[in-house]
Amino acid sequence: MLHKDESYMRMAIRLARRGEGKLSCEPLAGAVAVKDGRVTGRGSAGGAKAPVISALDRAGRDAFGSTVYTNLFPPDESLERLIECRPARVVVGARGSASVTGRLRRAGVEVTAGVMEQECSELNEKYFTYARTGRPFVTVKFAQTLDGRIATATGNSQWISSPASLRLAHRLRVEHDAILVGIGTVLADDPRLTVRLVRGRDPLRVVMDSRLRIPPSARVLANGASRRTLIATTRIADDARARELTALGAEVLVLPEAPEGPGLNVSELLAALGRRCITSVLVEGGAGIITSLLAARQIDRLVVAVAPKIIGRGVEAFGDLKISDLTDAITFKSMKSRKLGPDVIFDGRIKYS
Repeated sequence: MLHKDESYMRMAIRLARRGEGKLSCEPLAGAVAVKDGRVTGRGSAGGAKAPVISALDRAGRDAFGSTVYTNLFPPDESLERLIECRPARVVVGARGSASVTGRLRRAGVEVTAGVMEQECSELNEKYFTYARTGRPFVTVKFAQTLDGRIATATGNSQWISSPASLRLAHRLRVEHDAILVGIGTVLADDPRLTVRLVRGRDPLRVVMDSRLRIPPSARVLANGASRRTLIATTRIADDARARELTALGAEVLVLPEAPEGPGLNVSELLAALGRRCITSVLVEGGAGIITSLLAARQIDRLVVAVAPKIIGRGVEAFGDLKISDLTDAITFKSMKSRKLGPDVIFDGRIKYS
């Protein structure tokens, strides 16, 4: 039974993933109705109806006595429809909704919760973080050499990782609402910050630039790109430059400075993005932003491509975090690694004490 439950739950997860890059401020959900070993209805994220209702509609009369699989506990509207259709059993990936479980069981429906719980939780980790904190879920992605450098001493970083790792970076861009870099990255690499190596829509481009040093010729502003570019700055920036960038089509957002010194307050920036219904942000450097976010305990996921290269002196990904005792080191609540081309990909969810 457990093997069959996991098989159908994987199907529900795949249906939920159809909403990636399309839904904002909403969880990703999928549903499958099964009767006598046959899938009778499916419902995916991003459809006109809630996934559970869509699956039940497609199942028709076969919804009665069926088993319905969904990665999330259904909202009230879907719950009412479930009770009305009287499936024999509901299998849910998440845990913790005692009220929903109680209502279904009182209606004579068997409930099994926690099937593939970790996978279902990670599927909606962005939404859950946003709903709990009001700020976006933050993923930091970078490539480094075996000796821990993200660039040479002269600042050269293209390309440390392999083409396969670059495609992974573009897949991550598709999966996030916004992509965040610092002005140092823009000045050094002049990136486009678009999705090109995989299919999907471009995220909102966000540049942290406390003094508005970004040149009007930067590729994040060229050829219409400025309309999807937000430049976060501070009150010390030049007003004339702000007007020039606005005239190009970019949005200039003035935020408070960091309490510890010059530069942007990253927590204020994330809160401002959250108010715009940006539920997830991919950070692609540089070291200053990564260090600031980690010191502020604002990074949720870390994805690192470790390339089999050694360069000696160079730029490190993290600056001083003022950690002097190993017992204070930042650790991970879950992590996995895999080989991708010649690189090794580390993917971990950070645990803050």
